[in-house]
Amino acid sequence: MRKSTAAIIAGVVIAIVVIAAVVYVFVLQKPVEEEYRLGILLPLTGTFADVAKTQREGVLLAIEEINAKGGLWGRVKVRGIVRDDEANLDVGVRRFNELLTVEKIHGIVGQTWVPMAKAINEQVKRNPMPYFPVCVVSLDMLNKTVIANWTFVAMMSAYSIGYASAAYAIQNLNLKKIYFLARSDSWGWDMYKGVQAAVAKFAGQGAEIVGYNEAPLGHADFSTILMDVINKNPDVFMFAQFGADQVNVLKQCKAMGIGTGTGAGANIKIFVCWITNVVAASIPPDALHENVYALHFHYWNLTGVPGIPTSVQQATAEFVQRYWDRWGYPPDSYAIVAYIATKELFRAVELAGKEKMTDAAAIAKALINNPNFDTPKGPARWRVDHEPVYTYAAFVVQGKPQNERTGYWDLLKVIGYYTGEEYLPPLSMLGYQ
Repeated sequence: MRKSTAAIIAGVVIAIVVIAAVVYVFVLQKPVEEEYRLGILLPLTGTFADVAKTQREGVLLAIEEINAKGGLWGRVKVRGIVRDDEANLDVGVRRFNELLTVEKIHGIVGQTWVPMAKAINEQVKRNPMPYFPVCVVSLDMLNKTVIANWTFVAMMSAYSIGYASAAYAIQNLNLKKIYFLARSDSWGWDMYKGVQAAVAKFAGQGAEIVGYNEAPLGHADFSTILMDVINKNPDVFMFAQFGADQVNVLKQCKAMGIGTGTGAGANIKIFVCWITNVVAASIPPDALHENVYALHFHYWNLTGVPGIPTSVQQATAEFVQRYWDRWGYPPDSYAIVAYIATKELFRAVELAGKEKMTDAAAIAKALINNPNFDTPKGPARWRVDHEPVYTYAAFVVQGKPQNERTGYWDLLKVIGYYTGEEYLPPLSMLGYQ
């Protein structure tokens, strides 16, 4: 009996050891990270809510697409965790910290408002994780001493918008005498720096600034400024106003005969430095006419645009169809940049490897070492300053008369595009050389 009891006890001990070993291998040694948690921080209420809505949709579409393939590396699902920053710095920083400490996110995308992008950039300096702002950023945020090592700007700065707008107007539309209306903040001032740089470059071709003014965000009455525009009689009136301000400027241009009619300002062309579908849809058709030009990060219909390769037209069409099927309307500029940024964040994480999925430095290095990527708007590559060089940086559009529109979203006609790298601020300006 003693031998039998000893044998039983030995067997039990062996069984316990085997079970413990199995538990250790399959439970305790199981990878801690079973999902990739992506923070999505956007101003879903307030002034920028309409734009933020499309950004959210672009991010979620990218998440749905990678999860349909099994997730990162085909096996790690991505969970998007959405928070509202309310375009309020205190609220935004608090929500970021909630995402960090409560949700334990591994990366973050978001922002519509420039100051919020700068604030989150500072937060990820102290809490390293990949950060992809999905908005236009300020020029100073791109400085080598300011931008976090793992922040990547998927759109561009306001400087680039101003440069590309002025350069295209001068070179391609032969509009050389410019009157510029800035907004009284970094958005408007940075844009004006870009306009000045383009004018300086093409001064030998007759480019010049014949008038300048500025107005604060939310300014309602532009009549005094527009009267000055008429008196200066430029070839083109360019302005930085966006959103509701942009709608007001164009309505008042129409009322005062700038760009249309038979009065003193009838021959002045109008160039909106930055437009989106959401804003364009709010502009009365008679104010968004054929003498109104604008710069658009990406327009949803590139079919038949001269100079755009069939492959890019097809890539855009396929993306638009997927987005339209999912959300019920075509993607806006801010939807596609959010989609691109999220896809690039995922590409960087996969390049770094599963064992490095929480290593911000390794993820950033992987992207810099593999800078070339494809997007629905064509090829692109990352520069050393964490800005992308898009083959088709932005598209130049022209207002479409009411009688030529085929549907609610058929608002604009693509007449050209800006390509090359000149639109980006020189690296020396950003402290890299």
